[in-house]
Amino acid sequence: MQADHELANRPRILIVDDSRIVRATVRKHLGDQFDVIEEGDGEAGWRRLLADDTVQLLLSDLTMPELDGIGLLTRIRAAGDERLRRLPIIIISGEEDEATRLHCVERGASDFVTKSTDRAEMLARVTANIERAASQKALAETRSEAARSATVDSTTGAGTSHLLMLQTEQALAFAQRHNREVTLLLVEIDHYQALSDQLGARVVEQMLALLAKQLAAKLRREDTLAHVEGPRFAVVSPATTLGEARILAERLRQALAGAKISFRGSQLQVTASVAIANSREDDCGDAATLIGAANDRLYATPGENRVLAPEVVEAPPVPTLPEALLLLHKGMHDELRPHLPALLAGLQPLLEYADRELQLGWSFDKLPRVR
Repeated sequence: MQADHELANRPRILIVDDSRIVRATVRKHLGDQFDVIEEGDGEAGWRRLLADDTVQLLLSDLTMPELDGIGLLTRIRAAGDERLRRLPIIIISGEEDEATRLHCVERGASDFVTKSTDRAEMLARVTANIERAASQKALAETRSEAARSATVDSTTGAGTSHLLMLQTEQALAFAQRHNREVTLLLVEIDHYQALSDQLGARVVEQMLALLAKQLAAKLRREDTLAHVEGPRFAVVSPATTLGEARILAERLRQALAGAKISFRGSQLQVTASVAIANSREDDCGDAATLIGAANDRLYATPGENRVLAPEVVEAPPVPTLPEALLLLHKGMHDELRPHLPALLAGLQPLLEYADRELQLGWSFDKLPRVR
């Protein structure tokens, strides 16, 4: 049991070589420090890497049956799995020329050892590559976490997607407690890829920063502007009705269409499409659903330089109290039923007054709320 525990704590390395003598030599050099496993051809090595995510380094020969070392190297580096793309790979070389070594480096080889490399050098190279990979992984995770938790987009100065989610969830929670609504606007620059090809990456970033300022100038202090990615911005607007959101969306569309962007002596015309999602009309209770509703609306039909909003069916006007009593008298219950919440809401102040004055002991907890 003690031996198994010690083995489990050692870094695991995989040797892929069709020579049992080479595999035995490598195991002899490294077995005291590492958990060494082995395969005899490239295809078997590939299957082992897919099945075993604890492998921290690969030692591979170049000339093997089934799948040679270059093929295995290429397949690993082209994998969709980030773990495999970052895996240190040391090529066990024989008498390969400089061009072959360069080809291995181009395909993603991390280092080389020869079949005659002594124990001390092999230990040093394997250890250094594993430690370097661990450091690179930790750095990448730190950068990724910093990007996820950042609130200001470095390119545009607007908020980040992280901030957008936080602000939208907060606005929705407040709206649910106070019977309010939240609107989200998704703004996408039209023909962005063509603009990127024309301007180049550096100028496109400058353009996005300028457009972010144009958008921010049209918002209220309580609204939040975020740069979602590439050509897309988003605005979360608390306590904004659908009608108010339509006005805001049109204001944003016009602001971008009127932006003055000069490039090599000429003015660029930039337009954008704005999709609106509303927590009440789209029945969205969380940020992801609200953003998804705006995204679906934006891509439902092709087009440009437009505002897309939920289609609202106008409800019939609420009857007055005398009209409601007349409908009741005539037995027109189906016509009256949809208006009961609104009628009761209008009567509630009178009912509460009667309850207090006449000490009736009524409870109003179950009275429907009107949206």
